[in-house]
Amino acid sequence: MLDTRLKKLVTDGIVPGISYAIITPHRTKQHVIGMKQLIPEKVMLEPDAVYDIASLTKVIATTTLVLQHIEAGRLHLADKVHDFLPDFRYPEVTILHLLTHSSGLAKNIPAYTIESKEDVYRYCIATPQANPAGTDVTYADANFLLLGYIVEQLGGDLEAQVTRNILTPLAMRNTSYHPTSPESCVPTEDHPNRGVITGTVHDFKAWQMDSVAGHAGLFSNLSDLIHYTKALLHDGEPILSNESITNIAKNYTPDLNRSRGLGWDLVPSTDHFAMYHTGFTGTFIVIDLQHKTALIVLTNRVHPSRDNAIFLERRDEIVEQFMQDLGGKT
Repeated sequence: MLDTRLKKLVTDGIVPGISYAIITPHRTKQHVIGMKQLIPEKVMLEPDAVYDIASLTKVIATTTLVLQHIEAGRLHLADKVHDFLPDFRYPEVTILHLLTHSSGLAKNIPAYTIESKEDVYRYCIATPQANPAGTDVTYADANFLLLGYIVEQLGGDLEAQVTRNILTPLAMRNTSYHPTSPESCVPTEDHPNRGVITGTVHDFKAWQMDSVAGHAGLFSNLSDLIHYTKALLHDGEPILSNESITNIAKNYTPDLNRSRGLGWDLVPSTDHFAMYHTGFTGTFIVIDLQHKTALIVLTNRVHPSRDNAIFLERRDEIVEQFMQDLGGKT
């Protein structure tokens, strides 16, 4: 049933193509179906196609680096953001608040002018609190942009840290902020100012930052994301400790409007939570640590247009199907 729902994304014309993997303790099943692009001409999807994974960057890169710095004693969940970024206006907001999107920061600032990397930083500092910290979960890019700045303070260049501490140990050779072969990349949106975006980041704020940002910017393919996901399923080796993996999937917002782990959204099963995250371009991952199962889905649902609300409905149905089939939900 899960395979059927995934394939219907293509056969029903909701996405041009799909690359997905279903991981269980005994096997990893991969499928690549459909088209890589529809315009300016139709091109078939290749098995090693590289996708703009959008907000999956928040968990693959930024959350992983934050946890590594915590393991090394350079950072703590209770540390105040203001201690690292004195311009930040809300002294009660902690690293944990950023990781769980419970900082109270507004989702965005309408019509805020961003024309440079420096403007992105000013945007983060200018983002107002819509709610007091710790009282509401509101998913906001500013939370992970701020974490990206803090990670750079602790360990230097963000791109270099990701390469050294995540991509190289996991042999994720097709993952980067700057794909060396744009022709291997799956196109995203046909943008009125940028044309058909291919091999450069779709997210506007990340684009202003030359792709290297805490909230978006990474490109990857199915095989590399399988490497990453299996590391989490096997106690974190070699990038994280078993303790960090256990902590990721804890619910840190039990009394709020959404259940959030460290970086990850949480999907309830009968007696535990699975980890879940999405990317605007049409990517998502579900990981059930208890059952050692996972689902990785890569699409370019914004090609040629982001006007594709039905994808979001189907995505929710697919996640629910995964939880019933492989996540122990009754």
